[in-house]
Amino acid sequence: LSEFQGKYLRPFRNSHRKAVYVSEETQRKLDFVVRKIGAQGASVSGYVEQVLREHLAQKGEIKSLRSRD
Repeated sequence: LSEFQGKYLRPFRNSHRKAVYVSEETQRKLDFVVRKIGAQGASVSGYVEQVLREHLAQKGEIKSLRSRD
């Protein structure tokens, strides 16, 4: 659990944010996870950011998108 918390549920600062929409049910579940096991200052947006960054890195999406620029 502590590895998961350290990786995904820590405070995350990003000054250039954009909105992403999820269903109300998903928002409730994400909020529950962050409130129950997240570090002080953790947020749903920070959690989603970390999960998606890892997913994109594992799938090679970031590299293929960068090569197009």
